[in-house]
Amino acid sequence: MSNARRLLDDLTRQLAAQEEAARPIPTASPPGEHRRLCVGMSTYDDFDGVYFTVQSIRLHHPEVRHQTSFLVIDNHPEGRAAADLRRLSDSIPSLRYVPFRGYRGTAVRDLVFRDADADIVVCVDSHVLLEPGGLTAILEYFDAHPDSRDMVQGPLRADNLGPDLVGTHFDPNWGAGMFGQWGVDQRAADRTAEPFEIGMQGLGVFACRHDAWPGINPRFRGFGGEEGYLHEKFRQNGGRVVCLPALGWVHRFARPSGTTYSNRWVDRIRNYHFGWAEVGWDTAAIDQHFRSHLTAAEAEAVLAEVAAQVASPFNFFDGIFCLNRDDQPERWADMTARFVTLDIAWRVERFGAVAMPGRPHLGCLLSFRAMIAEARRRHYANVLVIEDDAVFLDDSVNVLGAAIAELAERPWDLLYLGGCVWSQTFPNAAGSQFLQIPAGMTCTHAVAFNATVYDRILDAIPADLGPEMDAFMQAHFAIDQYLMHRIDDGIFAAFVTAPRLATQPMLKEAANADLALGPHYII
Repeated sequence: MSNARRLLDDLTRQLAAQEEAARPIPTASPPGEHRRLCVGMSTYDDFDGVYFTVQSIRLHHPEVRHQTSFLVIDNHPEGRAAADLRRLSDSIPSLRYVPFRGYRGTAVRDLVFRDADADIVVCVDSHVLLEPGGLTAILEYFDAHPDSRDMVQGPLRADNLGPDLVGTHFDPNWGAGMFGQWGVDQRAADRTAEPFEIGMQGLGVFACRHDAWPGINPRFRGFGGEEGYLHEKFRQNGGRVVCLPALGWVHRFARPSGTTYSNRWVDRIRNYHFGWAEVGWDTAAIDQHFRSHLTAAEAEAVLAEVAAQVASPFNFFDGIFCLNRDDQPERWADMTARFVTLDIAWRVERFGAVAMPGRPHLGCLLSFRAMIAEARRRHYANVLVIEDDAVFLDDSVNVLGAAIAELAERPWDLLYLGGCVWSQTFPNAAGSQFLQIPAGMTCTHAVAFNATVYDRILDAIPADLGPEMDAFMQAHFAIDQYLMHRIDDGIFAAFVTAPRLATQPMLKEAANADLALGPHYII
């Protein structure tokens, strides 16, 4: 690439980023009524794909229209397509639009199943067209298997719509950086044929009962890695993977305008590692393929990066949120630099703080409530919340690894990586070197919440302003005071790392604010 072309591309990206920063994020459309079937898709700058997929279903599957809702998860709600996608939900009453900018990737399809209000969910790419009768066949399949935990897919048909099939399944082989290569079972050529079991397939379209969804590893980022892994999760969850011949589909593979989303080897390889380790497959095959697929230098660099990121003890947390006000982008930039040093920038999600001018403690309280609600929405086992002025011990990775190892066998609700201790010393947890039991500790610049406290916190903190919120604030004043009261009363089981892994600049300046601080912090 010439220097002139590189400069032009850089300028184009900068201008696009500036435009996006000034573009408002559409609001989610309100939930609709419960339906038997939901067709859902995650999309990234693909209005045309969404439009034609949805309208094709409404035009060519009229027999199920009254039973069907649509859900669109917009993974680039600051993009050019967002406003038109939101308006589409106003034109089609059964369509719900949900903006999501927490992270980017194909694994965002997990939210289709989290947000769908239906008995059966059909997840499609936002540029897939379904053969007439396909949705009826799905309903009939689950009518015949009402308690099924199966994953249902169908044959990919050729663009010429002729008798030849592109594929009915994936053979479990590597090729061109992807696990799974198309194969054809001629039984599917007869669309009236009985469903038959397959090992895996592409994820252009698949369906399952809402209650049978096994979830996607929340550490997935970027493009790829779900094929094979997700199918194995269904099997390990008591289901099968079947090809339903009547569920024919076509897929727009050509992208003459290019792809706007990021598609990086490091994301794909890392996803494979997390997924395969989760289902118990040998991850050595992943590295073996990419060493043969990439140049020696590329493979060495990317596999080393992936190995370090996969081994990070921060992966103990299903989610990592960083709270940041929209009017303080410089603080987010500073935090991003710290996350890069810790090698967790690829995982951390910026979470916009709730603005409450003149009432910062209330804004912080509502922000924490929103983050915990989001973690519950995504079914996270836990979530680490970091405020945007936290600084970290330079040995954070090693100390956290030791602390997590000690935490693994203990029941817990809260894990503090730091706090204001007010000149107190805390006892170590029984048999522990890196965990202490706090009391009377304040501040929430780095605290993890276990799923065991989600409901209790969300039930205790009012969702809206009013007399109940006024009473809550009068009793607790702030989120850190509320948590402290619950810990001191023995309601929440809490630990704090020793040494502290995180502090705040103002705490470092106060002689009585914290003890057991490490000597070196990333500033």
